Amino acid sequence: MTRLRLFQFAVLALIIAFCAFGQLAWAQPTHHFSVSGVPHAKAAKPNAVTPTLYPLTQAFTVTAAPTYYNSDGSDIWPCFAHTSGNPDCPTIGNPSIAFPVGGVVLGDPAYTWSLSACDSNLSGSVGTYCGQTETFYEDDTGDNTDDVLYIITATQVQNGLPVYIYHSGTVDFLTNPFSPGTRIIVYGDSNFGSAGVTGKNNGNCYANYNYPFPDFSLGVFVIQANKTCVEPIAGPVTLTATTELATPTWKYKNGVPWEVKYAVKYKITQKWTIYLQ
Repeated sequence: MTRLRLFQFAVLALIIAFCAFGQLAWAQPTHHFSVSGVPHAKAAKPNAVTPTLYPLTQAFTVTAAPTYYNSDGSDIWPCFAHTSGNPDCPTIGNPSIAFPVGGVVLGDPAYTWSLSACDSNLSGSVGTYCGQTETFYEDDTGDNTDDVLYIITATQVQNGLPVYIYHSGTVDFLTNPFSPGTRIIVYGDSNFGSAGVTGKNNGNCYANYNYPFPDFSLGVFVIQANKTCVEPIAGPVTLTATTELATPTWKYKNGVPWEVKYAVKYKITQKWTIYLQ
């Protein structure tokens, strides 16, 4: 069994500074979700654009996990600059200066990746992460009543058929906290495949987390993928991330929220390819 591990959700300032370079327990890779935000480098003009979500960029990058952590237990990166100073990455550059607002340090993005390092079923790779998914978008909706939903999948064509090697399930970050013009990053560490487990919601196809009967104080819940993950093979992998703002309607049992249905108001899809070899 594994602990639930990081899919972080954070406000992103516009300038990006690159660094150099859920099932519980196996059964499944860890799945710990969190939300954080930083101020903008410049004030946005929310009335200048159509109120909606705008995709910005996406990548599969080097992960800092599980080796590199800050003293508070957070990952070394992504690391965001703050107006009031950031204890995780207060300085940058040579010579060192205060990390300017509008910057974020990320892992190195790449197209080609090691199949053996990314296959969760191979000896030595179970419970580790070969990379980090990162998707960036801008929220100009002004919608602070609906939930933020996120689904990310990785698929391959094997024996002529599309198969899943990763499926996050539906991640609900609860009510959208972001003001118009906010740039946002959603990121999470991952590898691919079944982790040696069979059936629905195995390995990197996630099961329910904090659902049904969610504890909203946790700030997130996950509705199962209800998919079966298979082992990755050498070749291209298609990553697809869907971000939505949606109105939740809950069914109740014994007076407490139990099952949810959504009416989607805004939706964007971001898709890219990496290569395992």
